[in-house]
Amino acid sequence: MTPIFRTDLLIVGGTAAGTAAAAAARRAAPGARILLVDKGQDLAYSTCELPMYAGGQIANEEALVRYTPEAFAAAFGVDVWTGAEVVAFGPRDRSARLADGRSVSWQRLILAVGARAHIPDFALLGPGVFVLRTLDDARRIRDRFHSAPPAHVVVIGAGYTGLEAAAALGHDIRVSIVAPGGRLLPSGLSEPLSRVVAGRLTAGGRMTIRAARATGLDRAPDGRPLAVRTDDGEKIGCGAVIVATGIRPNTEVATSLGLRLDDIGAIRVTTAMRTNKPHVWASGDCAAIPEAITGRPRWIPLAMNAFRTGRVAGRNAVFSLAPSGGRPATLAPAVAAFAVRLAGLDLAHAGLRLEEALAAGFTAEAVDIVGASHSRTLGGQDVHVRLVFDARKGLLLGAETVGPPGSALRMNTVAALLRLGASVDDLEASDTVYHPDVSPLHDPLRVAARTAQKLLARSPVAR
Repeated sequence: MTPIFRTDLLIVGGTAAGTAAAAAARRAAPGARILLVDKGQDLAYSTCELPMYAGGQIANEEALVRYTPEAFAAAFGVDVWTGAEVVAFGPRDRSARLADGRSVSWQRLILAVGARAHIPDFALLGPGVFVLRTLDDARRIRDRFHSAPPAHVVVIGAGYTGLEAAAALGHDIRVSIVAPGGRLLPSGLSEPLSRVVAGRLTAGGRMTIRAARATGLDRAPDGRPLAVRTDDGEKIGCGAVIVATGIRPNTEVATSLGLRLDDIGAIRVTTAMRTNKPHVWASGDCAAIPEAITGRPRWIPLAMNAFRTGRVAGRNAVFSLAPSGGRPATLAPAVAAFAVRLAGLDLAHAGLRLEEALAAGFTAEAVDIVGASHSRTLGGQDVHVRLVFDARKGLLLGAETVGPPGSALRMNTVAALLRLGASVDDLEASDTVYHPDVSPLHDPLRVAARTAQKLLARSPVAR
């Protein structure tokens, strides 16, 4: 019979949230026994740089790895098991059973199980069919595309990961992006800004965007893809397929714990990262955290949120074991803020999109403007901005931008103001630097705010 391993704190899942939780727990409770298990072989690495590694822009894998399992265990004094998949929990006896038959008895549990790639039934992975979610996924893509590069690859989906993969591979390979309605980044960009990005991506001729929904995949007898079928009857011949149809919280194994989930399956937590069950915390991409604008739980799978939630969960899970006392940790409500660089363009948004604001019950409206990155005499380029605001109270609700490199940083200003509950007037009154070769006198954010002020002045419901 396999002996039971006993630990004060069991952390399930590595990467950003799990390792941050382990480090915070060790700092708070130097004498606690901590076990971190992860079903993969890679523990701590930069997931955001995976498309660049898969496409060859990052040459060495070592540049992505923050800690090997052995180095992390030695640095923080924790037990680390990789290749260790938890398949069941015993909530009554606080136990966990692993796929290899081992059992763990825990006093406190942190779930940092992250999110998984959503794969349509017709696009099951096989030779030449890939997802890009883990370092191992990136290795497979890199090996395949470098050893025997296909002439044409189809990317199913047009989210951040799909577009980054397409851009990374599109330097040397023809790429077709299949997206319903041809809409790019539907979770982050409005239709007008999506069209701006589409025009830039397809300008070189090596990338095309098919406004269709992928419905099937023709394969050779050995499983290799031959063509992607679409709902308009087209067959797009290809030598490889990357499935980028989104991600889902990876919470199935946790259902036996009786945790409360949101409508997409993310674990509901408090600002202390506590779940609805005693002795169980959750962090990272598996958790729905309080959101700053609406005050409601929201699933915001971002690297910074993974680190923050991991640190909070780690400290609080061992707080009663901490000899120095102090205060429990609290997570400040989050603002969703995303950015990506594609084909020489920065794409970014912060806060709520117009559709999200309306769904949340705001009397929301949006304005679209085109400003300049800096003096046009000195080569300033277009900066597209959409500003979303509440037409009744004048509250700032969100923004998005597309422009030359550096434009995305404007969303840092928006994110900070959103956290403070700022208004359109606050944004228009904000101070910004000016130099003809650096930034314009009339920053595009303030131009957008003034445009919104004019609309508010005419609105019968404004304030």
